[in-house]
Amino acid sequence: MSAGVISPERLSEVLRLATTLADRVLDAQIAGRPVPADQAGALAKAAGLLHDYGVDWPPLLTQALYGLAPDTDAAVVEPKSAVALPNADLDGLSRFFAGFRKGTSKP
Repeated sequence: MSAGVISPERLSEVLRLATTLADRVLDAQIAGRPVPADQAGALAKAAGLLHDYGVDWPPLLTQALYGLAPDTDAAVVEPKSAVALPNADLDGLSRFFAGFRKGTSKP
């Protein structure tokens, strides 16, 4: 994606897709199924983009992200196969969430 301003229509689409993915992630967590690292990463990137543009997160997205954070009380479902973890940056995800736990104004 190129640097610059994103149109409201595109931000709306990012919000819609992030909400849909958050629903799938929460469904997998509730059912005890693994959440692939690429889905967790995509959700974190979408949340970061929305945060950067001042778009409030829907509660579903916030709940899914806190469920994925490794040091929360919620159980993190790890993929069982090595195929689900290529290029996973779980440390990067931890650093991403740490910024939100230190009292920022956004979720």
